[in-house]
Amino acid sequence: PSIMFTRAAVFTAVVASAAAFQPVLRAGVAPKVKASTCSMAAEGQGMKQVLAGLVAVPLLFGAQAANAITSQQVRSLTYEEVKGTGLANRCTELPGTNGEISISDKSKYKIADLCFEPKSFQIEQEVSRRKGGVTKEFVDTKLMTRATYTLAGVEGPLTSEGGLRFAEKEGIDYAATTVQLPGGERVPFMFTVKELVAQSTSKTIAPGTEFSGTFRVPSYRSGLFLDPKGRGGTTGYDMAQGLPGMEADGAEGQAELAGETNKVFQVTDGSLEFAVNKVDEATGEWSGVFVSEQLSDTDMGSKVPKKVLIKGIVSGRVDTYNGSEEY
Repeated sequence: PSIMFTRAAVFTAVVASAAAFQPVLRAGVAPKVKASTCSMAAEGQGMKQVLAGLVAVPLLFGAQAANAITSQQVRSLTYEEVKGTGLANRCTELPGTNGEISISDKSKYKIADLCFEPKSFQIEQEVSRRKGGVTKEFVDTKLMTRATYTLAGVEGPLTSEGGLRFAEKEGIDYAATTVQLPGGERVPFMFTVKELVAQSTSKTIAPGTEFSGTFRVPSYRSGLFLDPKGRGGTTGYDMAQGLPGMEADGAEGQAELAGETNKVFQVTDGSLEFAVNKVDEATGEWSGVFVSEQLSDTDMGSKVPKKVLIKGIVSGRVDTYNGSEEY
């Protein structure tokens, strides 16, 4: 009974944490926990034990139950308990720090289970001042994408070359995301860390260790995408208007038509910084915060991209090579 009681409390705490920290979605409310998931837990453990777990949450985790989940809590849950709760969109955090992670020259190391969970999305926009001036500032946005915007399972080699160097090689390293500006304009972009190369002057991973680097941002649309008029990058119509329309004027209208007609798969650059604030030397796990800046979608070359500023939490695990790596 005590094991079942603890499991009920863990499940309740983690689900509550997931719901509490979801950004505002399209409907303006946090995602609801599926009734089927809760009823499943209640049937398996008894309604009284689930209610007792609710009372025991503060005793088990204190403040951590409201603002963080740990890898141990996530591993204790089944697929059915995670499905529909938003937990799959969360990154784990360490409850505390213990020691530091040293990198030896005698072994090959990697960062595995690297996870980036955005907490805020801001778009650079011109803001008018009362005195008549206009400045560019990053303004808050409303998230329009469901809980599928976190990057997870990212990994790559970690080397020590006078300082630590991480190179991203594989994982779920991109997520199509859309946000809405205060005026109603929607801005799509590809949140990503593809080909990230981040370096640090530190030779160990400890609280205060900082990494910074650049990455590549692929096009939001692929070459096979067709716009509403059937035009695409590698397929579809070459143009949606007749030749006389294309030759009507040689001024501004011509440039706009050319941009809409000539689809381009554009790849831009982004920059990212993350800082470690908690470390577990025994397991190799660490967690911290990150800031990323990149460009939004260009609609395959027809629109001017906007600057996107993304802030959130990051976590990962330092491990040695196990032979399954393809890098």
